[in-house]
Amino acid sequence: MSKLLSVSLPDELSERTDELAAAQGRNRSEIVRDALRGYLWRERWAMATREARASAEHEGIGPEDTEQLVDETRQAG
Repeated sequence: MSKLLSVSLPDELSERTDELAAAQGRNRSEIVRDALRGYLWRERWAMATREARASAEHEGIGPEDTEQLVDETRQAG
């Protein structure tokens, strides 16, 4: 199922989107969908990273511990 979403773009962004679509043989909607998927993925990744960092800090694990933890994980595998 699809839903129609109307979005206003500044002229330059609209033109660049159309240029990219033409160069790739795709339509504007495909370009915008892919861009939004990428944005949402990066935001989910950033949220997961923030949560993991907060959890590690709560456990007393900081960036300086990373190398040792990687080494221990590799040895265990």
